Amino acid sequence: MADRITEDTQRARWAEILAALASEQRLQIVELLAQGEVQCQEILATVELSQPAVSYHLAKLERAGVLLKERIGTRRYYRLNEGFKKTFETLIREDGSWNTP
Repeated sequence: MADRITEDTQRARWAEILAALASEQRLQIVELLAQGEVQCQEILATVELSQPAVSYHLAKLERAGVLLKERIGTRRYYRLNEGFKKTFETLIREDGSWNTP
């Protein structure tokens, strides 16, 4: 029974992560964060979305456990969760293009 609960939990967790990634804008943010920690202002400049839209996407990724946020003073820095980053890196080639079937 415990194995079944663990499997269900893991499946639900992956469903949440995949739902969070189901947006071109969020994937663009993840691609940026795959290069390293980034300040919120850099994300805004890169994705060319409004501040409320970027905040929405970042919150969705954070809730799913894809990224981590750190506040230093008034600035917010984001980076990929290390566990997710390893998984994500298997999907991306050295040149930054996607490994697709």
